[in-house]
Amino acid sequence: MKFCLPSLLLLLLTLLVPARAQTAPGQPTLDEQKVQIWCATVRYVYDDNGRPNLKSKLNCGGSLKALENSIKADSQKVYSLLYRPLEGQGEIYKGLNSNEARLQKLTSQIVAKLKSSAARRANPARMERLTALETALTTYVKSGTPIGTLAATEAPENTADFAADDTTVTDAGLSEAGVTGPGPARPPAASESVMDKLFAPLALIMALLSLVLFWLMSRKVAALAERLGQLRPLAAPTTASPAGHLTATQRREVEQLVDQLVAQRMAADLAEAPAPAEPATPAVFPASAFISNVLLATPSAPIDTPAPVQTQAAATVVEAPVALSAVPAPPLVMPAGSPATAPRDEFTSLVPPVPLPATAAAEPEPAAQAQFTRYAAGPVDGAFHEADLTPEPQPDSRYQLYFDPQWPELATFSLAPDFARQAQAVANQADALRGACRFEPPTGPVSHVLVEEEGVLSQQAGRWQLEQLAGLRFE
Repeated sequence: MKFCLPSLLLLLLTLLVPARAQTAPGQPTLDEQKVQIWCATVRYVYDDNGRPNLKSKLNCGGSLKALENSIKADSQKVYSLLYRPLEGQGEIYKGLNSNEARLQKLTSQIVAKLKSSAARRANPARMERLTALETALTTYVKSGTPIGTLAATEAPENTADFAADDTTVTDAGLSEAGVTGPGPARPPAASESVMDKLFAPLALIMALLSLVLFWLMSRKVAALAERLGQLRPLAAPTTASPAGHLTATQRREVEQLVDQLVAQRMAADLAEAPAPAEPATPAVFPASAFISNVLLATPSAPIDTPAPVQTQAAATVVEAPVALSAVPAPPLVMPAGSPATAPRDEFTSLVPPVPLPATAAAEPEPAAQAQFTRYAAGPVDGAFHEADLTPEPQPDSRYQLYFDPQWPELATFSLAPDFARQAQAVANQADALRGACRFEPPTGPVSHVLVEEEGVLSQQAGRWQLEQLAGLRFE
């Protein structure tokens, strides 16, 4: 590439230079020299005719065409009798190969045309100014000396002859005499042309060179971007992706793993749980024992009439447990003999046992149904048929379907993991995926296939109809 830049610059210079090959750098062109010659001639004519005010209308700082337009008003017949026969037809330049020869031919023809006027030849002062014009034009053609302001002293009587010449002289009269006179101050055309010819090609060359450099920089940036794209997959496993940036496929895998772990843990807990114990026999509270002990605490003596009163007192003592706990009761003496056993059996038979409620054993809850997946090669007529679904991936399985028992009528799907890892194979079969996926076709080599959005299915008459296409992106 280092050798191509100089060659390219040389080619650009070669294309720009031929149009101006006949003009050396810094020198005026042929048209610019003609403008100077014709401007001097027209000014001479205006001064010679006593109309110096017309010189302000000349356009001597532009092109030859601009000068021609400025003299077409032709009030002094400069255009019709002098300019158009010589310059407009261009017959005088035939057979001339150099610019200097053309300019010498032009000046000689102009001077000859002006000298052909009989009125001018009869006036020495006018001939003197014509001779000065001829000398100035010849010096400008040979050495490039700018044409200065010539002396234009006129006699008052000449004005009458100028008016007469308008009607009598037709070959080279009033409309053909002129020399440069004082006009508006303008920069020389030669200096302007030098600036144009020097800097305009340079500006064009610099613009083209900047375009070439911009193209080279774009190629370099594109190469760097491609290298970064190749290195990014290698650096991706080393950095932990935040939870909020997981793809749909990764979230689905995490959910499946969590469901499997929960199901395994619940099954292990149910297996380790002990068998439910037999319901315990209701405990019988011996209510009669306390009463019999209280009654048997009194010595066995014959019961007389005040016995009910004593019974009532005993009952009053039983109803006040605070008093009994404050004063220690006397030790119970179990009398021997049948009178002690008879009251016990009697009260035991009168007070029924009180059964305590037993706690029912908690029944184990059934385990929640886990999600499951199926695999298929592709949809047929916009749907996945139940007969085409397999529990394990097959060599031709392109899609993985996810089923959730909580939503039996809906399912989701994406690319099978084994198929998605073969990025280039997926890109080559892009046309076969259009029935179930939406994506932008790849324009180059593919290294990764990302599932941006899972597709949605609905169960209809034994098949799973496509409700939403899955979104893919090739990288």
